[in-house]
Amino acid sequence: MASSAKRQKLVIIGAGMAGSKLASTLMAKAKNSYDITLIGEEIQAGYNRIMLSSLLANELSFNEMQFVDINALKLAGLMLITGDAVIDICIKAKQLTLTSQKKISYDKLVFATGSRASVLPGIDSDAGNVMSFRNLQDISKIDSLPALTNVCVIGGGLLGLEAAVGLVKRGHKVTLIHRSSHILNRQLDITAAAMLEETLAGMGIQFCLGSAPKKLNYLDGALNRQSKTVNSVELESGLLIATELVIVATGITPEVNLANRVGLDVNKAIIVNSLMETSDEHIYALGECTEFENKTFGLVAPIWQQLDTLVAVLKETSKCKSFDTVNNFTIKPVPTKLKVSGINLFSVGDINSQDESKCITLIDRTHQNYRKLFVVNGLLKAVILYGDVSDGNWYFELIQNQTYISDKLDLIIFGEAYCSSNKDMALVA
Repeated sequence: MASSAKRQKLVIIGAGMAGSKLASTLMAKAKNSYDITLIGEEIQAGYNRIMLSSLLANELSFNEMQFVDINALKLAGLMLITGDAVIDICIKAKQLTLTSQKKISYDKLVFATGSRASVLPGIDSDAGNVMSFRNLQDISKIDSLPALTNVCVIGGGLLGLEAAVGLVKRGHKVTLIHRSSHILNRQLDITAAAMLEETLAGMGIQFCLGSAPKKLNYLDGALNRQSKTVNSVELESGLLIATELVIVATGITPEVNLANRVGLDVNKAIIVNSLMETSDEHIYALGECTEFENKTFGLVAPIWQQLDTLVAVLKETSKCKSFDTVNNFTIKPVPTKLKVSGINLFSVGDINSQDESKCITLIDRTHQNYRKLFVVNGLLKAVILYGDVSDGNWYFELIQNQTYISDKLDLIIFGEAYCSSNKDMALVA
């Protein structure tokens, strides 16, 4: 085994899913090349943030959310620091300063700082009963709610819907507010969204669609933020919705405050190249805090692609080799699924930029199944499935492989089984 003196010091800022998985992967594949330190702002490290909605719905325990075995990694030599954020970096000296004033040196540094919940633009939301839904601390706040609490969830995207379902499963009264005329408007068309809304309404969720929040109204007499209490949400339509808790789920904002302060190139997020390198040769970035080719990332699949690239880069760098064998990160289509028990939907491709006249649709209202395929010049470009999503991965492969489907247009809406008896589809040359 290589001595510690020959290993480089690698520090990862952020002990969420991306940072902890990077640490775990490098401990397995490049342990002899690096002494690894993982630093997290939260007390808990290495848990699966994707499963927060399932934890909220009481469908699993915290122990089942563990994403990596942190204790095993510590025993293997990982230096873990939690509950102590990085507040400054001296790039010239290659040294970090933590909130505790502890100093940590590095040879290579990785930003995996993730993102924070977006705030409501132009709306005063500085109150003790206005919160996000991003971490275990948020779940703890919800745990303390009395039964049958009136909750307003603002945002009809994936996170807002998952939060709303978890809350109604706990017995709370939930109203979901969304500025668009239909929920999941980036992933679903009006028909599929209406079918989903009907299902969720049957679970007890009330919807206020097509009107954004205008302001939050407060009880009188508050002396400070924690004692300020929102008692209603006023919509642009003029409707007032009484509430005891407001959960803001209007998206995420990359966490780039530290990167900005230390002078890295930042636009909407930390700018990286296809090797996950930042503007500093010793610093890399990974996950929701990154921006590549003007795109930011909120889904897991591209982040794991980034991670594979970064692991390969760090392994090659430690050996002073070239990057000829590294699979550079590229942007690929990513399917969307809703993590709600009993509800199946699948969406891939930019559905809002497609020509509605070039689509194939199947509706089975008896069984609540819906399919919509967008076809351009013989190629499948986007897919919406609701109910029966069994052919989702097959459709996704057709999109990824750019498979000509012109000779299957009469059967493809019915799925892979109906097309399998015919000759193989030709790939684009």
